[in-house]
Amino acid sequence: MKAKEHKPHPIRARLDEERLTELLDVAAEIFISEGFSAASTNEIARRANSSKTTFYSRFPTKEQLFLAVIDRRINGIFQQVAATLPEEPPLDETLRKFGSTLIRLAMSNEQIALFRVVSMEAATFPELGKHFYELGPKRGEETLAAYFTKQVEKRRLLNEDTRQMAQHFLSLVTGGPVRWFVLGFDPISMSKNAIHKHLDSAVLMFMRAYQRSPAK
Repeated sequence: MKAKEHKPHPIRARLDEERLTELLDVAAEIFISEGFSAASTNEIARRANSSKTTFYSRFPTKEQLFLAVIDRRINGIFQQVAATLPEEPPLDETLRKFGSTLIRLAMSNEQIALFRVVSMEAATFPELGKHFYELGPKRGEETLAAYFTKQVEKRRLLNEDTRQMAQHFLSLVTGGPVRWFVLGFDPISMSKNAIHKHLDSAVLMFMRAYQRSPAK
């Protein structure tokens, strides 16, 4: 007689997921406030009320824990940004929504703090920088390029390199004053009006460069 397969109890699975979420939230807090090198895994486990056995069975190394924190944060951001790319609304409206969401998330205190930690640690922990790039900027660029490919097929955009289009639009949106704000060089310049003006300019420049005219 075949033994019955034991499936995870839904309540236990939910509790495990809640504990993991709490653990990663605590870890993110400590990594951001202390930096990767100074962060203590024992302190993270203590604050998250996690036993050392459970903690180290999930994350044997601090590097793996930090990568898990990055995964969770960037996946959450990616889902919000990707949701602003429906195929059918007017192209300029979609790009404005996409850009607005991207700027809002890029300028959030949590994301700025995480970005700075990654930037500081990437030299000594190269895998972190690579992971952050592939999971965040690279995946965002690929998703935007796929959207532009569909718009080219619908003859709304010129038949150009869609990966390069994505790079250009992302540079327009996240460059200039947004970049200086994130780096902390000009923390008071990005009022709501300034953000709207910056975004409108980015969308206008992109559309001038790549929008297909009715005659083409």
